[in-house]
Amino acid sequence: EQEVNQDGGDWSFFTFNNNYFLWDFYAVVVDELILSTVLGVVMVTVIALILMPHISGFLFVGPFIAVLYIDLLGVLQLADIPIGPVSYIGLVMSIGLMVDYVVHIVLRYIESTVADREGKVIDTLTSMGSSVFVGGLSTLLGVIPLALSSTDIFFTVFVTFCGLVVLGMSHGLILLPVVLSIVGPATETMPQEEGGVDEEVDGNDEKLYNGDEVDNNN
Repeated sequence: EQEVNQDGGDWSFFTFNNNYFLWDFYAVVVDELILSTVLGVVMVTVIALILMPHISGFLFVGPFIAVLYIDLLGVLQLADIPIGPVSYIGLVMSIGLMVDYVVHIVLRYIESTVADREGKVIDTLTSMGSSVFVGGLSTLLGVIPLALSSTDIFFTVFVTFCGLVVLGMSHGLILLPVVLSIVGPATETMPQEEGGVDEEVDGNDEKLYNGDEVDNNN
């Protein structure tokens, strides 16, 4: 029972309007957006922890997705787009789309067989960088026509996805490789003595040669 109807007697009434949904949305949008963001980033990081072959790989996934998300909020602010139903959906969806620009680079870096960090980064960008760039470019080309729309809904989708793609490619192909070249996990290699195997083989050959020579003399 509504508060206005308490002790109303025969004058009790109930009102409804479609705008009530929007009013309720704006009343809880801040708390819901924070909750959705935290849960999304945490779950993506946990899944990366489970699927990454190196335990330190997930340490780069969560922080970079959080940085990307904050930067995307800044893009919406610069574009003078408030948090509404459309932008809320775009922000929540962006968490899953941001993973592509981070996980592919981190996973390829971990799987690289090069020993030093800078070499692993070069190998990663050489083998995976072009694929990430083409994937982001194709997504960008798909949303560019929305910039010509005169409706706020399509323009909001355009700004959200355009900012997501540009920030994702810049962070995944520029910032992340720099960070990996400084603090990324390096491949552990066992040092080998130079020429050790060759010397051993040469020694065995010499013994065999001497043995054959003795047999021939006999």
